Amino acid sequence: MKEDEKKPKPDDAGNAGKIAGQMMKKDTATALLFRNSRENFAELFSRTVFSGTPVLPEELSEQDIKETAFLRIARQGGGTTLVQYRDVAMGLRRERLLAVLGLENQSLPDYAMPFRVLEVDFINYARQIQIIQDRHRSEWKGKDGHLHRPAKVNAGEYLGRFLKTDRIARCVTLVVYWGSEPWDGPMKLSDLFEDGEDPGDSVRLDMKLLDVCRMTDGEICGYTGELRTVFGFCKYAEDKDGLKKFIDGSREHFSNVSETAMDALEELTHSPQLQQIRTPEYQTQEGGYNVCQGIRGMIEDGKQEGRTEGIKIGIEEGRTEGIKIGIAQGKTEGIQIGIAQGEQRKAREIACFLFSTGMSVSKIARAVGSSAAAVREWLDGAESTGK
Repeated sequence: MKEDEKKPKPDDAGNAGKIAGQMMKKDTATALLFRNSRENFAELFSRTVFSGTPVLPEELSEQDIKETAFLRIARQGGGTTLVQYRDVAMGLRRERLLAVLGLENQSLPDYAMPFRVLEVDFINYARQIQIIQDRHRSEWKGKDGHLHRPAKVNAGEYLGRFLKTDRIARCVTLVVYWGSEPWDGPMKLSDLFEDGEDPGDSVRLDMKLLDVCRMTDGEICGYTGELRTVFGFCKYAEDKDGLKKFIDGSREHFSNVSETAMDALEELTHSPQLQQIRTPEYQTQEGGYNVCQGIRGMIEDGKQEGRTEGIKIGIEEGRTEGIKIGIAQGKTEGIQIGIAQGEQRKAREIACFLFSTGMSVSKIARAVGSSAAAVREWLDGAESTGK
């Protein structure tokens, strides 16, 4: 071990020794959905973790996502600095810090997830205890630079630099799983044990997990904010009929979807529909996007494409019919005449039908590949014959 690793400096204990743990996490759109909105974070934890008193946005304060603690492994002071990063971390304060709420996003099952949760929580607990111990060292240090045990501090408290009345804030880590397949990983630490058994005296450490795509519609619609939009879209991203039905039932929530929520949905679902909606046509005055209107617009576009394709098929059928007429007449000229007659008759029938649906003459002309004057002539002729 190097000399500077043997003993940490008093004012920089957390940086001494080796460093073990994660590299810095890159912010994701899904993490920002909760980090940038305390309302989203509060509602998520209120509904999944705290079934009693709800968590209020004003009770939350952003915490450093970097969890670090110095683990001493030798009396001389040598040790290792442990580092882990959470996706999102908030402190819950009601007069004092009651809990550190952590959030971990998963798109795929992690088969060591209970340990990962334990690891990041452990580092937070270790740091909290170290802060208390450092405070006592400072308080108990005399003018001579040595530690002296206060009269009301017993031997055990003095040795551990931790009083019987000292307390730390608990850590609550929630795993949000966004995968399309059900979570098939472990749900508690004891699931990782070799014997596969779970005796009553073992360390269970149940993991709190929300499997988004397995939520019921009732559970999703219990959310009043934009999480209702995000959870519902993710659940039905691969089911067009289900998505349309869900959006129709939640129009208010889909009429102004924020940029942050749109970023998260694109990251989670890779939906090409969302990319088409993110245009000025569907942008709202508030700066969001009207996903409800956008989805309806794409459905109508799809119907129009089908209608146009049907027109092409109809004209082709008319051309085939004309060929048959020409063949029946037994001459090439008849074939050519028949083709023209078949195409024109089919186009005229289609034009009359489209006009009955309310389509304008100019649009009909483009659809059947003819002039507006010809279309008007066909329509006038149809009216005069009563067809």
